[in-house]
Amino acid sequence: MSQEKLTYVTIKGIPLTFTLDFPFHQSTGGADYYVLHGNAELEDGTGRHAALSIHMSQTVKEALPSVERKDALGPAINAVRKATDTKDIEFIKSTKRQPIPLSSRAFSIITRQFTFQNPDENGLLEFLKRKVYWANKLGHGKTLISDPVDALYLNRTPGELFAAAKKLEKQGWLTFEGEFALATDALMKESAAMEGAMKAALEEIEAKHEFEKA
Repeated sequence: MSQEKLTYVTIKGIPLTFTLDFPFHQSTGGADYYVLHGNAELEDGTGRHAALSIHMSQTVKEALPSVERKDALGPAINAVRKATDTKDIEFIKSTKRQPIPLSSRAFSIITRQFTFQNPDENGLLEFLKRKVYWANKLGHGKTLISDPVDALYLNRTPGELFAAAKKLEKQGWLTFEGEFALATDALMKESAAMEGAMKAALEEIEAKHEFEKA
């Protein structure tokens, strides 16, 4: 199994570091789906995380070239991000695996396309600012703006992500080295807003799960 750590930000500004045990494998419980185990660590310094069991439906499996990392990484990461967006995942200090669907909830059998998020222009620009901010904050330095995983998540092409980020460059939020973006001092001074967005999104998730437990 291949395993590596990758950091991605959700549409609401929550940075997550993923460790995924590729490839997907058929469920051993007799169910008609494929499974990928992994972990999504919350990058807020608390040590909270979500142990994952991503369940790929037969329909999605047949639509992908393979269940290997090269073909299934984007859908897998984005299924977890989508579950975070909809508050259907909980970040705790536990090894209990949480099931994450990768099914017709995100994949249309009619268009044969995934849809996870589709932000307007302002939402897209805010996402890219958060992406670049957190890459710098977490010590990764420059980050690939035209990442195909993000393009799939946002319902955009890699070229559209690059074009949007060029607008942020003109506004002074980032600089470019080829296709890689670096945060400017102006962007890093937005830490209160960036980390406030993360905190607010996490509080919404926590409130939902506390309500469900009550």
